[in-house]
Amino acid sequence: MLFNSMSASLEVATEREGKSSWIFMIRRCGETATHCEITLSWSDYDWWSPSGSHAPSQVALAVAQVASSHPLDNGVIRGVPIRFDASSIRRRISDADALVTEILSRV
Repeated sequence: MLFNSMSASLEVATEREGKSSWIFMIRRCGETATHCEITLSWSDYDWWSPSGSHAPSQVALAVAQVASSHPLDNGVIRGVPIRFDASSIRRRISDADALVTEILSRV
């Protein structure tokens, strides 16, 4: 199953700690049915926010925004499963690191 999202605003629905990571449920604002679970490891958090100046939830939202802004098939993000590790966008989107960093620079 794939995460269905157009360019709608995204929000963190839930946040919990995992083993060496945070796990976020991201959804389109105002919706309960459309969601995606993103795991953000501590090392990926440090990669995207080396100064620690961003909340982990901000980094997860930036990752979700990058993933949801790329080519869609009928509103479904190609190749992005409903549960995924944040680092996997690097393999799917060539400039993902720069895009995440750009989004975080505006926060």
